[in-house]
Amino acid sequence: MKITVQPYAPEHLDGVIAVLAQAMPRDPISPTRFTRQVLLDHNFRAEGACVACVGNYVVGFCLALARHLSLEIAPSDADCGYITLLGVTPSVQRQGIGSQLLQHAEGYLRSQQRQTVLISPYPPHYFIPGVDVKAYDSGLRFFKKHSYQEVYRPLAMETSLWDRQPPRWVQERKVQLEKEGMTFTFYDMDLTLALLEFAGREFGGDWVRFARDAMNAILKGDAPTRLAIAHQQGIVLGFSHYENERFGPIGVAATQRGHGIGKVLMYQTLQGMREQGLRTAWFLWTDDATAQRIYVDAGFKEVRRFALLRKELR
Repeated sequence: MKITVQPYAPEHLDGVIAVLAQAMPRDPISPTRFTRQVLLDHNFRAEGACVACVGNYVVGFCLALARHLSLEIAPSDADCGYITLLGVTPSVQRQGIGSQLLQHAEGYLRSQQRQTVLISPYPPHYFIPGVDVKAYDSGLRFFKKHSYQEVYRPLAMETSLWDRQPPRWVQERKVQLEKEGMTFTFYDMDLTLALLEFAGREFGGDWVRFARDAMNAILKGDAPTRLAIAHQQGIVLGFSHYENERFGPIGVAATQRGHGIGKVLMYQTLQGMREQGLRTAWFLWTDDATAQRIYVDAGFKEVRRFALLRKELR
């Protein structure tokens, strides 16, 4: 069987989608989503999207990305490259195809002067935050065989919204915070600049994009409940966000943490989701400490665990 590895071309789309559907069955990707999230990414380069073929038949795909357009208000990652997708048709796995694809992907990242490869925390367009340690255990072994080391294991969580009600103590805490001058509200145009300033100052990078995109969507007709905001006389101190059933991000100013603001915002957001007819809330990425501190008491349960991986290129 003669394998050729070549840069992505338009005629590969259907074959790539088919390979990914077989190799990553827990994470199906439609052609529309692939086009939006991969091909329209500012940092996409065809030579970083490696396609393995037998004749004209696609049997493997690997997506490597080197950021050329920096994220807004984010630390530079000019020394990093990312691999966000890698799949080989199951019937031809363990024949070296994945290794060839990975070699080409790493070669592309070296050509872009990247010193580190990460799998796969690439904001804003990662698909999953690493390798699912249960669903893709063979993939985890594959990367470790190629000298990738685990950085840590983020987890995904979800909760049912059918009977979701804020605990009494959260309601009492909200009343107390309001007596102290805090205002809890959903998005108001008067808070636009204050929210952007808060997101940039406290978190930077992708958080600013989330806030801006959500405000744009609300102004085009989405429910204002997509953004729950805590502020004091117009100074934003925290916000919580959802998009369809995906919950988050949620964040509170560093100087204000530990006072229950985040819990109030979270339950306000979950209630807003219920009012929109949503019945499940989920998110892809948190750590164990945050899960125990915030989400477990709210009924969130772990549903997936990932391994975020790293390799230094020589």
